[in-house]
Amino acid sequence: METSIYDFVKDTLLDNFLKLARVNVLTGEYDFMKYDTVMREEGYENISSMYRYIEKQVMDGLILSEYVGEYLKFANPEYVQRRVFGEDRRIIQSYKRKVHDGYMWVTFGIIGPKDCSRENPWVVFYWREADSDTTTMVDALSTLSAIYHKILKINLTTDRFQVIKVSEYERERFANRLERISDWWSEFVQSGHVHEEDMNAYREFTDVERLRRVFREDSVNAQSCRYRRLVGDNYRWAQMELMPSIEYEDSNQVLILYIKDVHDEYLKELRNRQALLDGYHRDALTRLFNRHKYNEDLKDLSKGDKEHLTCLYIDVNGLHELNNHLGHDKGDDMLCSVADTLKRFFPEESVYRIGGDEFVMLSTKLSKETVEHIVVEVRRELLKDNYEISVGVENGYRELSAYKIVGAAELAMRKDKERYYRENGRDRRRRVLNEELEKTLEAKKYAERFLDVISDKYAGVYFVDLKKDTLQHIYIPEYFLELLEEADYAYSRAMRLYIEKYVEKKYQPRLMAVIDYDALTKRLRTEAHGDLSLVYQKVDGKYVSLRILEMEKYTEEKYETIWIFSERVFQADNLGQFDLGRQWSYEEAIDG
Repeated sequence: METSIYDFVKDTLLDNFLKLARVNVLTGEYDFMKYDTVMREEGYENISSMYRYIEKQVMDGLILSEYVGEYLKFANPEYVQRRVFGEDRRIIQSYKRKVHDGYMWVTFGIIGPKDCSRENPWVVFYWREADSDTTTMVDALSTLSAIYHKILKINLTTDRFQVIKVSEYERERFANRLERISDWWSEFVQSGHVHEEDMNAYREFTDVERLRRVFREDSVNAQSCRYRRLVGDNYRWAQMELMPSIEYEDSNQVLILYIKDVHDEYLKELRNRQALLDGYHRDALTRLFNRHKYNEDLKDLSKGDKEHLTCLYIDVNGLHELNNHLGHDKGDDMLCSVADTLKRFFPEESVYRIGGDEFVMLSTKLSKETVEHIVVEVRRELLKDNYEISVGVENGYRELSAYKIVGAAELAMRKDKERYYRENGRDRRRRVLNEELEKTLEAKKYAERFLDVISDKYAGVYFVDLKKDTLQHIYIPEYFLELLEEADYAYSRAMRLYIEKYVEKKYQPRLMAVIDYDALTKRLRTEAHGDLSLVYQKVDGKYVSLRILEMEKYTEEKYETIWIFSERVFQADNLGQFDLGRQWSYEEAIDG
């Protein structure tokens, strides 16, 4: 007899299922329509409720632990009834379950007829082996779950949601109790889960009517909002993203909602942003606010009305003379000293360096009399270093214009500066500069005298970095400078030229050994304990003793040594009496 197409379809579909059960979701009563031996469990025959049946599967360890939470929801009658009697006519959940000695991917689902209700509470529970597309999707969701702590599918048109992933706390507190996404968002704010400063932005972003309009009218691909949410006892920055689902239509606005923790990366972004802002707003030398910040703040201060503003305008006396006589380093020292003193007496955020030698302090809290009193102390401190300033102080109502107040303070400073120079300030400054210059020249004279003295006793004194092959000298003869230029300032190459040109041939191997830096480093760090010496003869007959000492300990970046060349004349008959120290050959250096 020919098989009917109906029987063929029925049998083919049934083959795809491992288990099929007809279930009354109100009572839990069930009976199996198909029960594959692969899925058969021992000891389940007397269980009369499907809810207890699912619970026992979990208790028996048949469900892989990471999927237990999601699967166990279907042992809760209230949860199943709410979904089935709502709009979820098809419910699907994939998980791994134990089969013999291994695990297999299983898709569990519930299908209910359109007229399913409390009067007609019968639905179909099914279990089937998951196909490759399903396992791929679950793997993708697992990856997303590691990134996002909440994933929802929401429908703006119906104001409903479907949970893909949420924490157990939010599931119990919101998902299991509420049906409308707008209610969830509203209660989330009201229950203190959003930081007080972010509440208005959060409410505006999650306004369902606004979202409907934005996605419908603007044809946007995504919307995002950053806010602080409560995690334990602390608030952390999170980012909510809304993206249209593949099901999205203007008449059926289905979106996917993702929320992830961005706390650490956002704080890093804020720090980088602040560093850039500081670079724009801070004076590089004094680290005070600069003219850019001064202009911005003065503009804001000009918008005030009934508040007082006090301005202190400062000009440092003698900066140009100091730069010209003693150099810009001395001028920088002066400016930093003035800045540091102002920071000690006034709030740092109120002080600005607005030009080369000009500083301004702006305050809405200090009176003119108070500032004038503080200025006396500032001047006294600066005089300890022979620094002097000209100042002007003015105040008034901000509604009269902050710019006019600053202008009046600057004018007062100009008059103070004229008085300073008129009352022999220029002569005093010149005298101080001459004293400083005399000290500098005296120090330079002593240094030159020192070099004159050691030039008679030493043929050269060099600091050599063996890692970089570079040299800094205390004393260097003219001829070695020429060798350095020829060697492109590589010390080892300059020494090789020196050895070939100025050292007797029989002593050349001995000296060549010390410019093998690897061998030299090894000897200094082990056997020589940071101090090596040797004697060699030059072609002019003079003997030179060379001593090499560690300056700083060896690191991956540098290894600094000092090389001291002492030139002496010895008679051939008493040369043997000279203490040559620990001399070593090239072969010894290589052998260690």
